[in-house]
Amino acid sequence: MAGPRSLDRLAAIAGETEDYLRWCVDVGLLHRHPDGDFDPDSLRRLRLIQFARTRGVSDQQLAATTARQGDLLGVFGELSEPGEASLNLADTARELGLDDAVIRELAEIVDWDDAELGTESDVAALRVVADALALGIPRDALMQIIRVFADATDRLADAVVRTFHDYVHERFRAQGLEGRELLETTQAIGKPALDLVEPALLHFHRRAYQRANREDLLRHLAEDTIPPAAIPGTEQATVLFVDLASFTPLTATMGDHAAADVLRRFSAAVRSGAAQHGGRILKQIGDAFMLCFAQPTDAIEFGLAMDQFVETESQFPALHIGAHYGTVLYREGDYIGATVNLAARVAAAGAAGQFLITEDLRDAVGGLADADFVALPPRRLKGLPDPICLAEVRRRRREGVDRETDPVCGLLLRRDEVAVRTTWRGTRYAFCCEICRDAFIENPTRFMTENPV
Repeated sequence: MAGPRSLDRLAAIAGETEDYLRWCVDVGLLHRHPDGDFDPDSLRRLRLIQFARTRGVSDQQLAATTARQGDLLGVFGELSEPGEASLNLADTARELGLDDAVIRELAEIVDWDDAELGTESDVAALRVVADALALGIPRDALMQIIRVFADATDRLADAVVRTFHDYVHERFRAQGLEGRELLETTQAIGKPALDLVEPALLHFHRRAYQRANREDLLRHLAEDTIPPAAIPGTEQATVLFVDLASFTPLTATMGDHAAADVLRRFSAAVRSGAAQHGGRILKQIGDAFMLCFAQPTDAIEFGLAMDQFVETESQFPALHIGAHYGTVLYREGDYIGATVNLAARVAAAGAAGQFLITEDLRDAVGGLADADFVALPPRRLKGLPDPICLAEVRRRRREGVDRETDPVCGLLLRRDEVAVRTTWRGTRYAFCCEICRDAFIENPTRFMTENPV
């Protein structure tokens, strides 16, 4: 379908004056034919101009940059949804039989209003929603799935674009390319690379779907022993939190790049351990991971594996690990409820290197050949009215060597990894480098002295 190519129609739909559109033509932001009509992509270009304006980029700045670097609006317009946006999404949704409540929820998820124009691809997505509801999928369940899709693909797309910019475009800039040459060189890689994204996404989704189906098989096999949940999404599970005990001081002292390397090693260990012990990583926030385990013993074995990883890894900080077993509520790809909140509190209550669990999880596990459960005195946890009985999980067989803790960055050091030492108030301390030693000497009272030599 032809787009709004005449001056008056384009101005009306874009919400701009005709004089403004003429100015855009004069500075090269829009293209107009000799007969007075505008190029079919003009509305898309205007939407990009308006977006840049909302982020503080003036029209003059955009025009100057385009003149220097080339047709930026054309390049980034090509990456938009193909097809002419000329169909009113709200009206189309009603024609497909979607009620106003569904339309409002969809509009909130995908961020469009009653006047939003869409493409045929948008309409095809609305048909999928209508077909799913017609099959009998409950509206609440369908909207949860759509939110997960929207959130996951938004994060994925941002990672693809940002990573390409940081590691490809910026590399060319560092090599001295600029202006049109920079844009053309980047696009020579960017366009072919973009064609790889959707096939890769489909592949990873299919692999993930296979894994999710295997887990669902276990749910079906357990139906003879577990009554139906009164509330959809309710189940019994173990929630575990694990994070680096000294990530903030490590970052402050050693810098972002050193901290990022530690986080990379930690993330790889968590993902590998989760795969080996039947855990699902639900989320990562900075250096903290939240995992869920169907079997309580799997959670304990994962925590012990992480403890062993730290013990054998070179120059690595201690961990906080905390877990609780109970009822969780599954919503939109995440678990919520009191069990999750308590597991987070338990992890936060531990000292560096401690693996703490609740009494409920201890009872659910029974016994393990490789672990001891040391009962701790009841303690109050933040936000909870009553004291909680906790237990510390300890590995029976420890094969690592004794290590010392750098009081500044928190790294655990073998004897041969100690770069320098110093004595303060009669106690000798070990450091991974002179940077940490100097920071300690400058203000020793800032740093913990739990592990002096």
